[in-house]
Amino acid sequence: MDLEVIGKRLRELRGVYRTQAEVAEAIGVTPAAISQYENGERAPGDQTKIALAKYYGVPVGELFFGE
Repeated sequence: MDLEVIGKRLRELRGVYRTQAEVAEAIGVTPAAISQYENGERAPGDQTKIALAKYYGVPVGELFFGE
């Protein structure tokens, strides 16, 4: 899946009510990493993908692979 598409999905899920810092703290990464994921500059590792999917309450496959 395209990093730009993943980034867009992550931004949409975070919405306007959560900050990148809040998400980062909840899943154990830096706010800079969240920014890079959302801007399509970097792909999250497998453990981070799992953590993000759990945090947002969506299946990993749906979030990252368009399944």
